[in-house]
Amino acid sequence: MNLNLIQKLKLMKVICIDSSKKPSKISANEWIQEGEVYTVVSAVNMGLQPGRIGLQLKEVELTEKSFPYEYYDATRFLPIEGLLAEAGEVEEKEVELEKL
Repeated sequence: MNLNLIQKLKLMKVICIDSSKKPSKISANEWIQEGEVYTVVSAVNMGLQPGRIGLQLKEVELTEKSFPYEYYDATRFLPIEGLLAEAGEVEEKEVELEKL
């Protein structure tokens, strides 16, 4: 995975879009909640899952009790900045259409 992408993910706000299929080894208090916003503090290439990025989050953390799980799969999240930008573009287009 692109190192530049991993650098961009750090300290980014993300929203959880998929909290399904929680591994049984991870306790409920260490699991993510769909619709919640989190802060990415670290992003890594997941060695055992080629092509996947793992996230470490500020608000919730996987401990040694969750071993072998160390990171949350990035595919479970969307960047908030991207969503806000898309929403702004939609509003902008609606305003332009109203002017016509």
